[in-house]
Amino acid sequence: MILYGLKLWTSNTSEIFQEALRLYKDKRIDFIEIKNNPAEALDFERLSIVKGIPVTVHNVDSHGWHEFNLGPPQFALWQETLRLANFFDSSVIVVHPGQARDFEHFKENLNKIDDPRIILENMAGLDIYGNNVYARTLEGLSEIQPLKPICFDFEKAVKSACFQSIEYKQFISDCVKELKPIYFHISGGDKNSPMDEHKNLYDANFDISWIANFLNTYSEKMPVKLVFETPKSDGLHNDIENIEFFKKCIE
Repeated sequence: MILYGLKLWTSNTSEIFQEALRLYKDKRIDFIEIKNNPAEALDFERLSIVKGIPVTVHNVDSHGWHEFNLGPPQFALWQETLRLANFFDSSVIVVHPGQARDFEHFKENLNKIDDPRIILENMAGLDIYGNNVYARTLEGLSEIQPLKPICFDFEKAVKSACFQSIEYKQFISDCVKELKPIYFHISGGDKNSPMDEHKNLYDANFDISWIANFLNTYSEKMPVKLVFETPKSDGLHNDIENIEFFKKCIE
């Protein structure tokens, strides 16, 4: 079984949170992933609108000045993410491995924030700024998977395959077989670019139908969560369009 998740940010408006609540009550979504946006202080009164919905949390981005390095100010931002996860009693905190130099550097930084709720997301070939990132290959992911479970992002995997000049379907199959994730992200993008994107599924030039059926078959063995990281327009209408597009791809 696939559980369908909506991606929100702590900076979203009250109207967006109210719309998300309606979608949950109407059984159009199963849960929400909320990303900590450090551009504004956490507003727990606004966030309380969706407090009754199952919520997972995403840490601040780990690129550029949000590099996974956790000296000031990064450690302060992590404390805000913990406040957010505690507020929602979240069982999951998604963390980007970011720009760690190697496994030992990554492990050292992970130890600074170790929390049983952390799951580590695979990375694209290059981040949205064109920077090199850690944990974009199966070798790198296999190093960190014994430390924490993996959040597997299909779009990032396609981008990583491009960076490595390998076939993306085989790369996805190999990663899922070895890493055994139960938490996933999806969005669209250009399979011929290694740089991370978050486009609509129907604008992707990689095979969304293959991914949908691959995940559906995989989910027969265990329930999985799938978060849609697609663009927003007209409130959350576009998010739902992407979810419905994905569902229609399942044969």
